[in-house]
Amino acid sequence: MKSAETPVTVEQIGAALAALGIYDDDNTPAEHAENAAPSAGVDAYRLRLLNTLLGAVQGQAKLADEVAGDSEELFVAWLEQIKAADAWDDAARQMAFLGWQVRRAGIPLYWIAKIPDAGPVVVSASHAAEALHVMLGVIAAVDEATATGDVETIAAQMGVVKAARELLVAAIDNADIMLDMVESAGS
Repeated sequence: MKSAETPVTVEQIGAALAALGIYDDDNTPAEHAENAAPSAGVDAYRLRLLNTLLGAVQGQAKLADEVAGDSEELFVAWLEQIKAADAWDDAARQMAFLGWQVRRAGIPLYWIAKIPDAGPVVVSASHAAEALHVMLGVIAAVDEATATGDVETIAAQMGVVKAARELLVAAIDNADIMLDMVESAGS
């Protein structure tokens, strides 16, 4: 298995997409260079290709999860994902990976929540997702700091926990707004 520290090439990503039936072009270095030119460069192009692959794989994983249903089977499958992400034997890397997943899942919520008529439930979900992302970061930071005896880093996380708490309070406040709206409409 390729190390998670070594970036895959756009040709490798193209080959993976082709194997899934998603990529129909030539998958040559010249073609990728041409496709990268109009964007913000090769790194942005690589990011787009990786996210296309990620979306395809996540769609398939969602279908498989729905069939599995059993929480033990899902946990075993998740362990395989953690192994592939090279976070298998390191709790801090596991938490950082989970935090990345939560952040990625929350990105659409953050954008939708900015729309003036998005509503309090979307805003509440956005705050809750951000709080979870922040708290997973705290877990990762504390785990790493504990392993090295870094008391200052652990102490610094208390301010981050307070910020996460504020996000959770905002999530509850927005959920309460929605509940009040429903109660008012029913009266």
